[in-house]
Amino acid sequence: MHWKNHLIPKSRGDESSGGMFSALKKEIKRVRKDNDPPLRDPESFSRYTCDLCHSSGPLSGLKQCVICGRWACTQCWHEDFYLCKSCGGIMHLLLMEIPGHKKQEDISESEETKEFVDSSDPFCQK
Repeated sequence: MHWKNHLIPKSRGDESSGGMFSALKKEIKRVRKDNDPPLRDPESFSRYTCDLCHSSGPLSGLKQCVICGRWACTQCWHEDFYLCKSCGGIMHLLLMEIPGHKKQEDISESEETKEFVDSSDPFCQK
């Protein structure tokens, strides 16, 4: 039994409550499991290779992406999202607003605002 099992809620209820990271995890195939070590550089004793650019470096210079599991060097790491550049690029695309396309939240907020304005204006005719 895992020691954190009692901290995890038993019923997951709404699957959409996880946000962008859970949506991204569902879409991207996992390359490596959590805490699986990176590949060793065959030409040296204590160096490892970056999964994205295949450069060699010390283990302390690599970070594991929480979405895909790849090990990335500092050049292949996206600090804004704390993801590898591959997953960070996809996250950036998901967060971009498409010109002329309203999000569902924006549509519902504008309808609520319209209803409030209509009901509060005594001169408004329905």
